[in-house]
Amino acid sequence: MGGAERMMVNILNHFACEDKEVHLIIFNNIGSLKASLDSRIIIHDLKVTSVKYGLFKSFVALYRLKPDIIFSGIGHLNIAMASFIPLLKLFLPKSRWVSRETNIASMKNKKSKYPKLFEWLYKNVYKNYDVIVAQSQDMKNDLEEHYPSASAKAVVINNPIDIDRVELLSNEYKVEKINLINVGVLRQAKRHYLMLEVLSKLPLNYHLTLVGSGAEKEKLKLLVEELSLSDRVTFEGHKTNPYPYMKEADLFILTSEHEGFPNVLLEANALGLPVVAFACPGGITEIVQEGLNGFFVSNGDVDEMVRTIKESSSYNFNKDAIVESTRQRYSQDIILEKYREVFYV
Repeated sequence: MGGAERMMVNILNHFACEDKEVHLIIFNNIGSLKASLDSRIIIHDLKVTSVKYGLFKSFVALYRLKPDIIFSGIGHLNIAMASFIPLLKLFLPKSRWVSRETNIASMKNKKSKYPKLFEWLYKNVYKNYDVIVAQSQDMKNDLEEHYPSASAKAVVINNPIDIDRVELLSNEYKVEKINLINVGVLRQAKRHYLMLEVLSKLPLNYHLTLVGSGAEKEKLKLLVEELSLSDRVTFEGHKTNPYPYMKEADLFILTSEHEGFPNVLLEANALGLPVVAFACPGGITEIVQEGLNGFFVSNGDVDEMVRTIKESSSYNFNKDAIVESTRQRYSQDIILEKYREVFYV
């Protein structure tokens, strides 16, 4: 249910609706996103638990299908496939290979299990794709600085947002008043611990709701107790539809160490919800138009975040203007037209 998976579903659904023949080779056909797939998408379930066990099965499926466009959008799968593309092109000479990068590659590689291996792969084989879609300018700049051979294939296409769908789902149920909110996987890179530190320095009338689950949940609950925030923090767990929570909030807070191009900020803005975010690498300064749809602060500066949240709480944001700006920059019609240009050269 991560952002990369949701975005892949959105893109595939769009082209299926255009009467393109869309196939989805999936390693294990489980999860809450199954219900979101357009019924016209032809699913090929490899029934394996990981890329390691399914990579060559996927190659066999590709050879049988002989697709015009091969589109991969999950980070570790992208780089695993890249090594084999020159060989696969011998059997699929008419196929166009397109990768959608999901993160700031150099930062992700440093924290991977095998950093030296991934660095080598990005420097030497990632270039085998015909096109590499970077979600943000930050992401493309990172490729240019660290992996120049791959950056030559890169184009920037931001993530699309289905504004009408988000608004519709936000009315599904009502939520009691919420001040601050974050929606996302509770993992270390999201730095929710800094969010709690920020809350501890805000006045007592500020409340934080965390919508999401993940490995850091128990650690965060212990930190909530240590900071005496039990009455001011609500853990809502994973929600298939988080939009009613977002619609009732006053501010969306993001404290990530790095991002790719955070869909959740687009979704917040699609509901007219302003954001306050650390200006971490990964598109934050591209999305946030200060004074219009929120503010960004120096990456990791807790005290500046506290001051900005206080100022934003009384700032006169225009919700209609936030929604319209999001529609003009990131609506599906605009962004998916760019994918069409990449796919159908």
